[in-house]
Amino acid sequence: MNIHGKKLLVLGSTRLIGGIVAKARQLGVHTIVTDNRPLDKAPAKLLADEYRDIDFSDIDAIVRLVREERIDGVLTGFTDSYMPFYLRICEEAGLPCYGDARSIAVATEKSVFKEACLAAGVPVIPGISTSVPAEAEAFAARTGFPLMLKPVDNSGSRGVIRCTGPDGLKAAFDYAMSFSACKKIMVEKYLDCDNVAVSYFAADGDVRLSTTDDRLVYKAPDSGSSVSAYSEYPSKYTRRYIDEVDAAVVRMLKANGFRNGMIALQAFVDDSSFYFCEMCYRPSGGQHYQLVQDQTGVDELALLIQFAVTGGCAQDWDADRETPWFREHYGMLRILGTPGERIARMDGFEALSKVPRVLRASAALSPGTVVGKAGTTAQVIGSVLYKFLPEEGRRKVAEDMLSHLRIENEKGEPIAWISID
Repeated sequence: MNIHGKKLLVLGSTRLIGGIVAKARQLGVHTIVTDNRPLDKAPAKLLADEYRDIDFSDIDAIVRLVREERIDGVLTGFTDSYMPFYLRICEEAGLPCYGDARSIAVATEKSVFKEACLAAGVPVIPGISTSVPAEAEAFAARTGFPLMLKPVDNSGSRGVIRCTGPDGLKAAFDYAMSFSACKKIMVEKYLDCDNVAVSYFAADGDVRLSTTDDRLVYKAPDSGSSVSAYSEYPSKYTRRYIDEVDAAVVRMLKANGFRNGMIALQAFVDDSSFYFCEMCYRPSGGQHYQLVQDQTGVDELALLIQFAVTGGCAQDWDADRETPWFREHYGMLRILGTPGERIARMDGFEALSKVPRVLRASAALSPGTVVGKAGTTAQVIGSVLYKFLPEEGRRKVAEDMLSHLRIENEKGEPIAWISID
């Protein structure tokens, strides 16, 4: 891989996007970060070779920047709402885009995703998409309660709410609808069973399974919305997944234009089947590509950057090394915060990152930030990715990870905790 001296425009300046910037610079790529965040709230700008304060929703201004600076490629990640801008900028500037209108729609609109799955024989959660309260009531009458309602066009568990009976259906409908720009929601049967996630990497239409993990979620007691609290790699369902649904998922991806890039999907699983619920087509918050590199030597983020600035990466991708059958076990622990509390002190992530078994310990929020709504990604203060032996006990190791951190409110009270039961 020789992309030294290429220029990459990175859309967004969050802490997570800083990982893209750091990797690109490691590869010798000149980085320019842009969005409308002020510098004190834009950590990725501080890491980049250059930055601009242009809102990337201003497509014309971004395309002018691309041409003036002779930029070779564009990339973003971690947030679904960025994806349509990424697609339009690439199209109008004539730069490589790993997705197209169809694949990005499948990945970012839950109803489109569900239709694509059904067409390919991929099992999904029973449900409907609707803008009409009467249709939700009719579905509830057929299926019974509890139900989950969610906007079709949002991510990070925003707007997701559980409804336990007919008296709360209208309020739940209105709440989910308030988070939908296109004014359409999903109404689905509530499943109380195990949760799994998988990831794939694709280059030139070759799609390979990269990771599997078992997910434990924290469910907000009021809304029932959930956020990933702990993931363990590889999943205990890996063999079943490969035998039962992997071929259908790959078929769905190929049929809908997923030819390049990182792909992740989530599903529920019981004794009868897997039930897919959502996906993303971008680097995800779990940053699973870090443990892929640790286990197989495949640097998926570097390959994605290479695609962005050259239009291809298959020539440097050893696809046969992609495998979910890891030699070691990993835990991905999310540090949760008490909603509504302002972070006054946050110490320990840097020291924890130097512990031998830890691959990454990083904050998602900063001092001064107010912890967001329960059961959403805005509640996640940070995360730790580490190796462990199953016989050590996942709770014991997770509690040890938390013990390295000191996260407090203005009164000096601890506001960080974990949920892995």
